[in-house]
Amino acid sequence: MTESCLVTKLGRYAELSDADRRLLAVLEEEEREFRKDQIVRRTGQAIEYMYVVKSGWLVSFSIMEDGRRQLLQIFYPGDIIDLSEVALVRAQHDIKCITAAVLCPFPKAGLEPLFSTSPRLTALLFSMTVKENGELLDRIRAVGRLSAYERLCYLLLEISERLRLTVRDVEHGFRLPLTQSDIADLLGLTNVYVSKTMTRIERDRLISRQGNRITLLDLPRMKEVCEYKGAGTIDTSWFPGVR
Repeated sequence: MTESCLVTKLGRYAELSDADRRLLAVLEEEEREFRKDQIVRRTGQAIEYMYVVKSGWLVSFSIMEDGRRQLLQIFYPGDIIDLSEVALVRAQHDIKCITAAVLCPFPKAGLEPLFSTSPRLTALLFSMTVKENGELLDRIRAVGRLSAYERLCYLLLEISERLRLTVRDVEHGFRLPLTQSDIADLLGLTNVYVSKTMTRIERDRLISRQGNRITLLDLPRMKEVCEYKGAGTIDTSWFPGVR
């Protein structure tokens, strides 16, 4: 059975049986291609489908009444977009592709066989959702309390850690498709501040840049700068056993 990004990601945290893998494969049976900047779902739209990210990067965002934009989350290969909103009837924010992407849509009812036959997968998906919400809260803390320099270090560390779940050789660098405007709207900064601060971080030899490719040169120093502790592991000791 060919490994998927979703299976690879979940398998980092808990052992998956062949039956579990088959249940997850059903969620990825259909594929749709989306172009860069295409909107996947609008605020207020009925949530009838969930999406597994097979390739590409996406973001969720909200537009304020005065037209300003707030980026909320980044979605990477292996993610289920907005799994935390599965209990809602209508979307709370927009979802947009920031690169070309391949998504696997499945109806919300597609989760029923998984929940009814695999308590272990149910526990794992629940734990992943709690973990990712915790990561979002940590970034909110960073945005509220850290300097621009510290926020950017925090974001690069967060992206690197998330990519390591499904992408090989991240320690040798990763492509960063976020624009300066994207980063500014994610961290509550201005475009000018993002540009100047990224240059400072590079000058301090914490990162190197080649185009939009970023390499983190000194992880311990970067973590010390922004007090980055990482997402940590998932406690699977209470999970039901492998079937």
